[in-house]
Amino acid sequence: MTTFSPLESARWFASLPKLALSANAVLRDAQGRVALVRNTYRPGWSLPGGVVDDNEPPAAACVRELAEELGYVVGRIGPLLAVQWAQRANGSPLQFLSLTFDAGVCQEPELLVAQPEEIAEIGFFDLGDLPEGTRPFIAHRLAAIHEAPGTVVYLEETWPANGASPI
Repeated sequence: MTTFSPLESARWFASLPKLALSANAVLRDAQGRVALVRNTYRPGWSLPGGVVDDNEPPAAACVRELAEELGYVVGRIGPLLAVQWAQRANGSPLQFLSLTFDAGVCQEPELLVAQPEEIAEIGFFDLGDLPEGTRPFIAHRLAAIHEAPGTVVYLEETWPANGASPI
């Protein structure tokens, strides 16, 4: 059996591909519309959620992000709905893996409060009438979730030949 020194192990781990993990939620209102947020730091509409902290379980990160971004407190997040991988962009050291959870129904959407540092606006939208500027990978994910109820969908986002970002 080969034993590696701590330095050899550290070099091997440093050579592995880098991956950012995000957790986000499908939160619906009583009419079945989906919550989307418009961030302050990038254009377009996205699902509420964000990057999973170091060694944080993704479901717990989703619960945390809902509370931080929307003031929506849920004790336990629902089932996993989608796994979506995004190819590393030119010049980026990271690939992205997004896990999307079911956050259930928000009975009082008027009580949601946008975190002003990150969230410019919160809205609820029908899947067939998403707002202009919905980020393409979010629209793709929502459509796949809608088309495969009761299953976990797996999606891959790659960079188109024209270099436009899929995310």
